[in-house]
Amino acid sequence: MARIRNAFAFAVAASLVACGGSESSPTTPATVTPPIGDVASETEGAAEIPGTGEIRVLSNRPDLISGGDALVDILSPYLQGAKITLNNRDISSSFEALAPNQLRGLVEGMTLGENELRVVLRGGGVLRQTIVNHPKGGPLFSGPQVQPWSCNNAALDEQCNQAPSFSYKYVPANTLSRLFTEFDPSDPGLPDAFLPYDPENPPADGEIAEVTTDEGVTLPFIVRVEIGVLNRDRYQIMSLFQPGKSWTALEPQHQWNGKVLIHHGGNVGVSYGMGSPPNGDISGATNGNELLLGDSISVALSRGFVTLSTRQANLGHNVNLVTAAESLVMAKEHIIERYGPIRYTIGTGCSGGAIAQQHIANAYPGIYQGLIVQCAYPDVWTTATQFADYNLISNYLGLQMPDSPAGLFSFLGALLTNPILPTQWPFIYGHLPINPVVSDMAFFPAAAPDQTSCRGLRNDVAVYHPDHQPDGLRCGLIDYMINQFGERPPEVWSENEQLLGRGFAGIPLDNVGVQYGLKALQNGLITGQQFLDLNRKIGGFNVDIRYQDARTAGDLQAIENAYRTGAINTAENFAGIPIIDLRGPDPGFAHDAFHSWQKRARLESVQGHALNHVIWFGPFPIAGDTVFATEALLTMDQWLAGIEADERQDRLPEKVIRNRPAFARDRCLSLSGATAEWGVILPMTGGLLYPEPVVPGLEYLLAPRLPAVVGEILDVATGQICGLDLGALGLPRQLADLLSPLTAPIVKVQEAVVQTRFGTPRTVAGDDIRTLNNKCQLKPVDPKDYPVNLLQGILNSENFAQKVAEIFPDGVCDYDKAPVRQAPTVTWMHYGDANQVVTGGTPLPINDQRVHGWASPAFEVDLSSNLPQH
Repeated sequence: MARIRNAFAFAVAASLVACGGSESSPTTPATVTPPIGDVASETEGAAEIPGTGEIRVLSNRPDLISGGDALVDILSPYLQGAKITLNNRDISSSFEALAPNQLRGLVEGMTLGENELRVVLRGGGVLRQTIVNHPKGGPLFSGPQVQPWSCNNAALDEQCNQAPSFSYKYVPANTLSRLFTEFDPSDPGLPDAFLPYDPENPPADGEIAEVTTDEGVTLPFIVRVEIGVLNRDRYQIMSLFQPGKSWTALEPQHQWNGKVLIHHGGNVGVSYGMGSPPNGDISGATNGNELLLGDSISVALSRGFVTLSTRQANLGHNVNLVTAAESLVMAKEHIIERYGPIRYTIGTGCSGGAIAQQHIANAYPGIYQGLIVQCAYPDVWTTATQFADYNLISNYLGLQMPDSPAGLFSFLGALLTNPILPTQWPFIYGHLPINPVVSDMAFFPAAAPDQTSCRGLRNDVAVYHPDHQPDGLRCGLIDYMINQFGERPPEVWSENEQLLGRGFAGIPLDNVGVQYGLKALQNGLITGQQFLDLNRKIGGFNVDIRYQDARTAGDLQAIENAYRTGAINTAENFAGIPIIDLRGPDPGFAHDAFHSWQKRARLESVQGHALNHVIWFGPFPIAGDTVFATEALLTMDQWLAGIEADERQDRLPEKVIRNRPAFARDRCLSLSGATAEWGVILPMTGGLLYPEPVVPGLEYLLAPRLPAVVGEILDVATGQICGLDLGALGLPRQLADLLSPLTAPIVKVQEAVVQTRFGTPRTVAGDDIRTLNNKCQLKPVDPKDYPVNLLQGILNSENFAQKVAEIFPDGVCDYDKAPVRQAPTVTWMHYGDANQVVTGGTPLPINDQRVHGWASPAFEVDLSSNLPQH
C-alpha cells in the first residue's frame, strides 16, 4: 500500500518543477553530485542570487530545534550538483534523493544558537535557512527551569542527558493457554500481555503472535521500547520492530504507518526530579490488565502506530502545562529525526491525562491532531476552584477526615452537631458527598506549599513551612507555575513574603462574593439561617493554603495570566481538533460526569457548535466501558484519515466537521460496537476480542457484522435512556419543539439519574455549567434573589437581603457578567530563556512556514501563535 506521506512528498516536488521549471527531466530522480567546478567560488564576490526552491525544516519550527540535529527537505528543480553547507561546513553527503527535485537529510552537528543552512543550486542560485538550536535538556520556551532538580540516572551532565536505551518485548501466540498454565493461586492475576524479547536468544517463531497493520503489513508482534532523556526527564517510544533491520528517518521500517499515539498518566502534582514515563489507559490501570480492561496502546502498536509518553506530560508528575507541552515538542522532533515524518498524532489519557491533552491542545495547537479524553476535567485551575470549594464546605461541615485515631471522636462529634443535615449536603456541594471527600484526600493536598513529602526533592533541601521554614522550597501546585502566574504584588505580601523581600506565586482563584448554597435556598432545600451561617463562616485560604476567616482574594494579574496562558481552558482553539470524550457514571472517585458536558458548553460558547466533540457514556465507572478506549482509537483514526485525504480548499475546522465518521456520534451504552466496520467489539469485553479473539475460532462466530444502520438505530434508541430526544426518534422537529415543555422535566431527571450529570458548589451559587468564573464581578445584594418562604424562615425579602449584605458588604457574584480579567488563551507563548523569565508569557515570533514533518498538509500545522510577534 502506497504511503500517503511519500505520495505527498512526490506531489509537492512535482509541483515545484511545474512552477519553477527544470533543466532536467522530471522523471529523473534528483541526486547530490559533486558540483561541476566550484559553485561557491563561481559566486564569490558577486551579488548572491536567490534560488528557486525551498528549505523545509521538517522536525520542528526552525527556531525551536533542540539536540543539535534537524530533519530537512530541500525542494528545487536545480538540485543536481547542489552544494549544501551548515555554518560553511559541507554536508552534501548527508542528503539523499527522496523524489524528483527533492532531497532529504538529517542535519547534524549544530552549535547552540543560530546556525546557517545554505544551499548553492545548479546555476548559482542560493537558498538559506537559519536554524536555532537549543540544549537537549531545555528549555525551548518555558523559561527558567524548576530548581533544584535531581537526576536519578547515569547522567552525563546537570541536564540529566543520557544516551537512549533499547529493549524489546513480544506478544506470545498462546494467550489462552497461558491463562491456565501460568495461573498461580498464591499470586492470582492475569499473565502479562507482553513478554521480554532477547534478540540474541529469541523464542521460536511459532511462539510469537503475528499481527497485520492497518496498511496490510504482516509481521511478528515484536515491540522495541526506546527510553531516553529530553528536557531533563524521561521519554518512552514504542514501535513494532523487525530486529536486525535498520530504521532511519530516511528509511523507516515499512510497518510504521506514520501515525503517533501519545498516552499520559493521571493524577495532579509536582516533582523536583526525574520519573518514569507512564503506561496504560485509564491512568495506568490497564497496564498488565489489558485482557480485562482493554488497552488502546497495544491496539495502536498492532496497527502500526508509534506510541509516545513523556514523564513531563504526566500531570501527576508535572502540573505545568508549558513544560508538559515543551517535552512533547522535543519528543515529536526526536521521532521525526529518528523514525521519520508524522502523518498525524492522537492523544489519549484519563483524569490528569485528559487535562494534559486539553491544556496543551488549547495553548499549543498542532501537537495533537485528535484527542481521546477519559474521565476528563477541562483544566486544572477551574477544577482547583471546585476542589477548593469542596474543601471549604467540608471544613465547615466538619467532614475533614482525622489524621489519627485520636481525632475520630471529634470528627464524629462534628457530624452529630452539624448545622446542616447529611441529607442536605449534596445540595450545598452540588454533588454526592463521596466525590468531595475523595478529592480532599487524593488531589487537594497537592495545593499546599508545605507538603511533608515533596517528590523528587533532595534530602538536603528544606521544604517551606510558614512558621518554621519560611525560606524553604514551596512545594505546591501554584508556585510550580510561577513563570505563568507571576509573583504577588508587594501590597498584598504576607509576613513571610515581606521577610523574604519577594512575592510568592499569585493565587489564580477567588471566592469573594460567592453565595454558597444559593440555589438550594431558592429551591427550599436549606433554611435561610443555614444559608447565612454557611456564608458567614465558610472563609477562604491565604497564600499558604491555610484556612482564614476572610474569603480567598485572588491576585488579579495571576488570574488574568491563568486565562491568557491557557491554565484556565476557555476552549478557543479546538475547532480544528476532533475530540472523543469517554465517560462513566458518578460516583467516579472525584471524576464528575458533569465535566464532559461542561467541556461541551465551553466549546459551544466560543465555536457556536460542538460538532467536533463526541461523548460516549457507559455504565463502567470512570471510563464508560472497557472497550471504549479501543473503539475511540479506531474511530479517531478513521476521522483523521478522512481529514488527511480531504483535498478541498476550505479550512481545517470545516474538514473536521465534514469528515466526522458515522460512528463518531454521541452514545449512551456501547451496543453499537457489533456494527463497526473494523470488526465486532462487544460491551465490557476489554481486550478479549480485539485485535484478535483470545479464544481460537471465536472470530468465525463474530464474523457476521450487523449493518451500520443497526448501530445508528441502537445508539438513537439507547440515547433516549440518557436524554429523551423526540427529534432523534424521527418526529418532526416542530412537533418535538412543541412537546419539549413536557419532555424537559424528564430530560432533567435523566441527566441526574442516568448520566449523573450533577454540578459544583459554583453552579449551586449561580454560575453556569461552564464555570469559568475564577473571580466574579460583583453586584449589589438583590432582595429578589431571596423570595419569601415561610418554611425556610424568609419572612421578608428586603430584611433577609440586609442580613446577606452584612456578610457581603462589597456585593455578591454577578454571573451575568464576564469573569474578572477573563482573556482569550494566547497560543504558542514563550516564557523567557534559561536565565530570564518573561512572566505571563509573550507570543513566539511569527513562523512563516508550516512544519511539514509534524502532520499531513490538511492539518495546517505551523506552530504559530494566534497573536504573533512580528
